[in-house]
Amino acid sequence: MSKKGLISKVRVRMICKTVIGTVISLIMLSPLVVAADSTVNFPDEKKLLSGITGLDAGDRSAYAITADGTAWAWGGGYGSIGNGATTPAYTPVKMHIDHVKQVSGGYRHNLILKDDGTVWAVGGNEHGQLGTGTQSLTVTVDPVQVQGLTDVTSVSAGDSFSLALRKDGTVWAWGGNEQGELGDNSEKNGLTPMQVKGLPSILYIAAGSNNSVALGNGGEVWVWGSSKIRGNKKDAVLKPTLLKGGGEYRAVYTNGWGGAALRWDGTVWLWNNYTDMNQGETLQPVQIPGLTDVISMTTGSAVKADGTVWQWTVDDKNKMNVKQISGIQNAVSITSGNRNHYVLLKDGHVLAWGTNEFGQTGLGVRDFMIDTPQPVKKSIQVQLNNNEMELTMPPLLLNNSTYVPLRGIFQQMGVNVRWDVPSRSVIAVKESTSTTIILNSVSGQTTVNGKVIATEQKPVFINDSVYVPLRLISEMLGAKVEWDAEAYAVQIHTN
Repeated sequence: MSKKGLISKVRVRMICKTVIGTVISLIMLSPLVVAADSTVNFPDEKKLLSGITGLDAGDRSAYAITADGTAWAWGGGYGSIGNGATTPAYTPVKMHIDHVKQVSGGYRHNLILKDDGTVWAVGGNEHGQLGTGTQSLTVTVDPVQVQGLTDVTSVSAGDSFSLALRKDGTVWAWGGNEQGELGDNSEKNGLTPMQVKGLPSILYIAAGSNNSVALGNGGEVWVWGSSKIRGNKKDAVLKPTLLKGGGEYRAVYTNGWGGAALRWDGTVWLWNNYTDMNQGETLQPVQIPGLTDVISMTTGSAVKADGTVWQWTVDDKNKMNVKQISGIQNAVSITSGNRNHYVLLKDGHVLAWGTNEFGQTGLGVRDFMIDTPQPVKKSIQVQLNNNEMELTMPPLLLNNSTYVPLRGIFQQMGVNVRWDVPSRSVIAVKESTSTTIILNSVSGQTTVNGKVIATEQKPVFINDSVYVPLRLISEMLGAKVEWDAEAYAVQIHTN
């Protein structure tokens, strides 16, 4: 795809999000709501992602860090989650970076803050959002350092741009700037970080799809980015502007269409970031009724001090409806993706629900929608001759059988794998044993050295990748396969 074509695709996506979103007088997108009678089911501890201390969501991905600075990611979408690949992961994989303090997910890229104050980025860079001094259509699959930034205390990734907050209270921005995301009153992309002028000392930052928000040290909120619907250039680019009204805030959040701020008294306030057709006034906060004692929030959900989780919707009469998500206890924070929610529990586990086309719920299942909050799982380990394998696409459990990505494992078993276009088949050849396996994607038929294998376990194609039943294929290649339930791992022995 050409650079113009890719950028057009991004533009169309953002326009579509504006058109199809549920708009109200506050221009807030209705969140994905879970049924009130939902119940959280916890499987065995060894199957769960645990020890998490920090959490954030990208557009179709999620990121978690542990106390030792290890970073984990799952989902994917249209960029990279920092594990050396562009393929989605349906359960958490380790990012290729250490000493991590914070991860912030965007649309096609994410930002990583290390404990030494440096900033790293990975993923798409068509707008210069990686901060390396260049623009490129090539997706970066391993983290690269953002140029010229030190002493950073927090980061936030938007759709096509990036923000960083330094220890001295200054805000720095880079990447896409068509809608004024960089706050410099221009439409020119920034390929390296530049300071956002016109701000006081800042305590907290948040990036949305095309808007930026900052919390001043006096508790005031500053907003910049688009203020009109795309296509109307009037007031489309803003310098930092104060949120209207009084009040002292302690946290901010934005999804681009609207913003949310948490006051010191535990109340949540919402506002429009821009006008759309005949909608209401911009930057005018309105309180969510009946919601108090909030300690963490997004533009559509919140966690209260008692560990309960709440969400809100707006009906056709612009009335806000607030509902508790039953079955969740001991929550400490919440974050949201495009149509996903993630809750960090006090015990270090993570709950997820929402859409799952790229595995962004982290449950290791292929279901498109997960309506009930469920704990994010660990990835099934695969050990080849007692050595743990690093897989960019972890195994999946399908119909109680373990399926693995064909290329990731079989190439390390000495098997040459290729895709045959005319027959639409995967052909795997192990020369040392003169074995040829053909997996036909059309018929689902499997043959070994020309003989059809009768089996109900068929290869499956997931996001352009081939997953195969591990036991069936491994044993065809002369390998012994064992399931280690205690270690939550598959053992493969080839010698």
